Amino acid sequence: MVSRMMRWFPGWVRVEAEGGYPERLLNAVTAARIAVWGVRRHGECLRFSCLAGDYRALRPMARKACVRMRMRHKHGLPFWRHRYRHRRGLLVGLVLYILVLAWLSPRIWVIEVTGNAVTPTEAILAAAAQRGVALGARMDRVDVKGLQIGGTKDMPTVSFITVNPSHNVARIEVTEREESPPSLDLTQPSDMVALRDGRILRMEVYSGHKLVMEGEAVTAGTRLVTGRVETELGEKLYRSYGAVWAETRRRITVSVPLTYTYTQPTGEVICQPTFTFLCWQIPLYSNMPLQPQTQSYQASHYLTVGDTVLPFGVVNTYRLPTKTVTATRTEAEAQALAQLQLAEKESALFLPDAYEEMARQGGVEDGAYVLRVDYLCRENIAVEVPLGGELPSES
Repeated sequence: MVSRMMRWFPGWVRVEAEGGYPERLLNAVTAARIAVWGVRRHGECLRFSCLAGDYRALRPMARKACVRMRMRHKHGLPFWRHRYRHRRGLLVGLVLYILVLAWLSPRIWVIEVTGNAVTPTEAILAAAAQRGVALGARMDRVDVKGLQIGGTKDMPTVSFITVNPSHNVARIEVTEREESPPSLDLTQPSDMVALRDGRILRMEVYSGHKLVMEGEAVTAGTRLVTGRVETELGEKLYRSYGAVWAETRRRITVSVPLTYTYTQPTGEVICQPTFTFLCWQIPLYSNMPLQPQTQSYQASHYLTVGDTVLPFGVVNTYRLPTKTVTATRTEAEAQALAQLQLAEKESALFLPDAYEEMARQGGVEDGAYVLRVDYLCRENIAVEVPLGGELPSES
């Protein structure tokens, strides 16, 4: 392979010699120390190869040996250059290809993040970018040690992070911390008060002194457990901790207007393509003014090699102008929608199998369908407050 490359640059030819005394020609070539190879007999002809620059030196020797010579094949850079001498664009393209390839070869084309289950990938990429791991950056300028040492400062859920450069792919490997169970701070004394009215069903108090009994009715703000505990050594202060389950009554009100407005596309679609090359984005559209009411979505078209997505492609942003439309619902439609909203509120407020519906009232009021439902609930009404404090007003 090396010898072929060494011959390709100066060029070489395949020669056919016929008639006369070919042996004298070969003897003269050997005496002149001209390199020939691939010497073969083909009938009455002798074929061999030599460098293109030595072919002229063979002509006097061929005349003395009464041999007729001609070139059968031409190979190498001089002949290739002569063949394409009028196509300068091809040469310019080849030079540009070599320059671009040399510029892109040491750079990062793809960044892969593995090992993160809790930590957002965006946070990992931001921390890695500060140490040189970014699309288009040189692979040899990546600060691997800096990423390992300081990459976890802004990510408390990460215990170790590193990057393994492999050709044009930077693989970021993350090891996350194992979550330890939260510890209860018992150093701050506190009380527990009732969040709302109810009848006590069960008390589970692990720290503090009970002030009410099971079966007792309480109102919102009643102190249920206190952190002041009288002992033989005097009063001691503790943090109140536990749960007080009570039977409560709750009401959920849902209102669905019969007349409403919504937006819908006008049918016009505006496509704004953007060419993406590594970390650069080149818009392929003009900055035309858009309507104030516009919906948009994106569709990406990147080059892929197997399962690897390369950072070369086009991202199309489709913008859909919209208009405001006023519509009305029937009472039956509003009732069905109110039932759906009621179910969402029930799942957000109550535990499963911890509530019973007591009364329901629905009807049209002031242009809206209003649904009111009363419940009998079983819930924890204990709220922790500072020692001697009251129930917060916003509760």
